[in-house]
Amino acid sequence: MKKTARPKRTRLRAAAKAKGRPTLSPHARKTLETAIGYKFKDVDLLTRALTHPSLIDDFGGGAQFSNQRMEFLGDRVLGLVIAELLIARYPKQREGYLTKIFHTLVSGETCAVVGERFNLRDYMFLDASMQHNKSGHYDKAVSDAVEALIAAIYQDAGLKAAGDFIKKCWVFDTIKPEASNGENPKTRLSDWCGAQGAPYAEYKTTAQDGPPHAPVFTVKASVEGHGHAVANGGNKQEAEKAAAAALLEKLDPK
Repeated sequence: MKKTARPKRTRLRAAAKAKGRPTLSPHARKTLETAIGYKFKDVDLLTRALTHPSLIDDFGGGAQFSNQRMEFLGDRVLGLVIAELLIARYPKQREGYLTKIFHTLVSGETCAVVGERFNLRDYMFLDASMQHNKSGHYDKAVSDAVEALIAAIYQDAGLKAAGDFIKKCWVFDTIKPEASNGENPKTRLSDWCGAQGAPYAEYKTTAQDGPPHAPVFTVKASVEGHGHAVANGGNKQEAEKAAAAALLEKLDPK
């Protein structure tokens, strides 16, 4: 009796398992470990951190094959380390001020910049279609691999080792916590209050004039102990932004 042929995908997976797993050469491994300042005890962790999901089918791998699960873990480790560093670096800042810097430091863009510093893409295992594929405005494959690398170090040696890597390789010096001039004036005013340890600004609508089709709102923005400013706008939100901007001009003229 003729046996029923297995589906093509199943046959390909079975054949792929014979390939094993891609590995770094001893020279490449040493070069990368020197660049990141960490030598792995378990090389398999490093290999998995560098393996892009695009190779799962080629090598017949499962959930543990690529760096996706490690990326998930590394993102959490990175967040914890960065949060602790910001708490220590900015002891007088409020949560809102720290949150803005935090999101910049743990963003995909920042992770990609970190990876590009030691040419991480050159060490990654990618499908041929991904070799030169950089989607979006940053290299997501490299960004994900950096988070996976953090997880690999964490699993290999613990939180201190992962923290040491982040402190050594992260781009803290390029981060400018000061708000840009194009940012929402209310956000800038909140940041100023956080930096000064002052109460957050309060907004009060003091008047509403004009016809229904063209109203004019008057809003007073005040920071207890630091003064106030009044401004107008075509709606409440515009008036609040204008009042915040006017108050910033008094508090922090530049």
